[in-house]
Amino acid sequence: MITSTHPLNILVVEDNPGDYFLFTEYLRLTNLPIRELHHAEKLQEALEIIQDHTPDLIFLDLTLPDSEGIQSFTRLNDQAPHISIIVLSGLSDTQIALNTIVTGAQDYLVKGEFDEKLLAKSIQYSIERKKILQKVVENYERYNTLIKATNDTIWDWDLRTNEILWNEGITNIFGFKPIDVQNTIEWHNQKIHPDDRERVMQKIDQCIHEGKDQWQEEYRYLSATGTYRFVFDRGYILRTDQHKPYRVIGAMMDITERKKMQEELLRSQIETQKLITQITIQTQEQERREIGRELHDNINQILATAKLCVDMAMNDEDVRKELLYKSYDNISKAINEIRYLSKNLVPPSLGDIGLKEALLEMIENMTVSPDLNIRIKANDQHIETLSNNKKLILYRIVQEQMNNIVKHARATQADIELKTSRKKAHLIIKDNGIGFDPKQKAKGIGLNNIVSRVEMQNGNMEIISSNGHGCVLKVDIPL
Repeated sequence: MITSTHPLNILVVEDNPGDYFLFTEYLRLTNLPIRELHHAEKLQEALEIIQDHTPDLIFLDLTLPDSEGIQSFTRLNDQAPHISIIVLSGLSDTQIALNTIVTGAQDYLVKGEFDEKLLAKSIQYSIERKKILQKVVENYERYNTLIKATNDTIWDWDLRTNEILWNEGITNIFGFKPIDVQNTIEWHNQKIHPDDRERVMQKIDQCIHEGKDQWQEEYRYLSATGTYRFVFDRGYILRTDQHKPYRVIGAMMDITERKKMQEELLRSQIETQKLITQITIQTQEQERREIGRELHDNINQILATAKLCVDMAMNDEDVRKELLYKSYDNISKAINEIRYLSKNLVPPSLGDIGLKEALLEMIENMTVSPDLNIRIKANDQHIETLSNNKKLILYRIVQEQMNNIVKHARATQADIELKTSRKKAHLIIKDNGIGFDPKQKAKGIGLNNIVSRVEMQNGNMEIISSNGHGCVLKVDIPL
């Protein structure tokens, strides 16, 4: 294990407060000696800190307010070529992070996919790699190129003899015994997955003959166990003074675990989308059934009664006036029922009256027991600055949960609270009803509707309830 010989001076370039806080916690758990920890939210701030201090190590987020992508790394590396840089990236920036490795970064970490052990290892090995790189720059061009390709399974291909030399990575990572490793390019090519082989060989041949200095590719590589591992392979093509290629030096990085995580995340996203689609269809069918039942059982009966009164009035002059009045009353009831039904179906004009007023109007029009007292707290001025789409999502969630409370909770008090903080909108709905056990009770169409709306906004939902102790629904939606 490589250990730090002196307290470290570290610079973290990260503009997200939450990510920075989590990173510092992991850094603390590594138990590595830290002399100074500098923080910059912008690239320009980082460049100024480098001038005033001499960090041993820089952690760089690729997405900053004043710079983005590989340009952030290039500008930082140009000013501090002697300092180790570890790139921090999200899953969507993985390819860019890999490109920074080719350009000179010592390592990269995917946010949310490392812990204190991996962080400590990355720090220690990155610093060591940078030290070796400095020595190579001073002494040997060949080893300088080798270190730029990072320290994984390193290979050295002599184009004049077609011999290829390996470091211990071919045994440590892929499990081949030294006696089984052959120093021929043919042996190496046979280990590339048959579906990838032609593509990989054509790509490197193209780079060599087109005068390019670098090559990189992802493919599957056979291990000693007979299974294939995903690798990110990159190489540097060395040329004579006459620009004739004579050697390719490179390294293979094992990215199998990262690939598995990406595939698992993709499968999870697909399953989530299927669930959202299924719930959406169920919701539509449920709404159709409710509309049909409302039209048949209520409005249709009222209009049928009004028609009967009109028919009788047409044939009986003695009671015509009384029957017409009854018809008038029934038609008025039908109009009110249709108006109430329309209000529930058509999105309110939130941009005109505001979310709080729309919720007050919704509750006023609901069929609520006189024993149920409903209070709304939505005094946060930032609530009304939300987009109309987010307002509508929150409106529908409140509507769905209030229907659940009215139908099932037997509550006498319900409280609705809306507020914002830390780039999120928070909705809390409490009731003092009979409650339920969330672990045992299957989610009905109402809760599933809420779940689907929250997931579509990449939000979080929590239900706190138990038998006899009411229910608390908490929803957080990113702004």
